[in-house]
Amino acid sequence: MAEPATIRGCREEELGRFEKDLGVALPAVYRLFLTRMGRSAGAFLLGTDFLLADLGSLRLQAEQLLDEGKVGFRLKETDFVFAVHQGYQFLFFDTKESDDPAVWLYDEGDVASRKVFSHFSEWLEACVSDEIDAHSAL
Repeated sequence: MAEPATIRGCREEELGRFEKDLGVALPAVYRLFLTRMGRSAGAFLLGTDFLLADLGSLRLQAEQLLDEGKVGFRLKETDFVFAVHQGYQFLFFDTKESDDPAVWLYDEGDVASRKVFSHFSEWLEACVSDEIDAHSAL
């Protein structure tokens, strides 16, 4: 799924600039994730935009998806979209909630988002497990 050379994390300076540019303080667990695999993650989450190079545009993509669906639900100012999958769903958390915030999902066609994990770390653990299972089945 990923050779060690294909997994690259972000430097603290990069994350600091990113936070300053967006005017957001990222939760500690999410920052740790980015320092481990925020620049490159091999085939992990293939088809999902979640790397640092993508993060600046994900909120706009999410808002466009909500607008196109004429959904009453809107992202709060403190919500951070950290992944968009295939352009029809996105994942986000509230940056003010905690150092390991709940993860919310919006799917195209839904009228609202729904909480899918109580913590980002739980979401990541489930993704890794799912990806390993899928890769093993090949």
